[in-house]
Amino acid sequence: MENNYVCPTCRTPLTGNSVTLVCPRCRINYPISNGIPDFILEDLAESEHQVLRSISFIDKLAKIYESPMWYPVVYHIYGGLFIPSVKEEVEMITEMVDAENGLGLDVACGTGLFTRSIARKMRNVYGIDISRGMLEKAAKYAEKEELRNIRLACALAHKLPFQDELFDGVVCCGALHLFPDTKQALAEISRVMKRSAILAVMTFVKRRFLKFKMIHEHLRKDHGVHIFEVDELNNYLAQTGFKNFTHNIFGSMILFHAERS
Repeated sequence: MENNYVCPTCRTPLTGNSVTLVCPRCRINYPISNGIPDFILEDLAESEHQVLRSISFIDKLAKIYESPMWYPVVYHIYGGLFIPSVKEEVEMITEMVDAENGLGLDVACGTGLFTRSIARKMRNVYGIDISRGMLEKAAKYAEKEELRNIRLACALAHKLPFQDELFDGVVCCGALHLFPDTKQALAEISRVMKRSAILAVMTFVKRRFLKFKMIHEHLRKDHGVHIFEVDELNNYLAQTGFKNFTHNIFGSMILFHAERS
């Protein structure tokens, strides 16, 4: 599998070996551990944003993330009881991204639930996340399923370690509402996508119990979670280089795709 990593600071192609990647321009070293490079220079535990600051909890959560104890429970608590199953959600996102034999990216991939699904159709797939615990679990799942076309890295959604117009399709599921700056993250995702490539997303909107101000304000202030309005998402996408916003809402969950302009 080819190495498409660039320095997230200056976007210079990186050189290196199995233990480190080096930017020849910035002279920054990015360490590699268990085959996973780390492009996050700052200490996330000291971040102003609640989600980034909870990195140690996220690392520990990886052990149960795909088990019946976590993802399906949280998914239905936020989305509602009568929404598509997790399996159906994964299938719909995979169908949306529609990049057969292309190069894919899963932003905030977690343990690789969606990464593995799109990797069965794409030539190669990169998954990035802020949590090493999540990524190491994702690597184990990929190995167990004998998916050798997946490459994983620690990176921030608003500082992607990839060159411009690289990917044929991108997914971002269960995470857009967690990013410190939605517009900044979408602009960076747009930057690394080829023109006419598809972005497929699952996130949450102000429907069902999430429509109540007391609830979504509590999530924003105390947990760093932003619940969207549908028009707000459309506006963000239009401002960051996307068109043809198409969506379906199930309970409080929204599945949407948009085309890179």
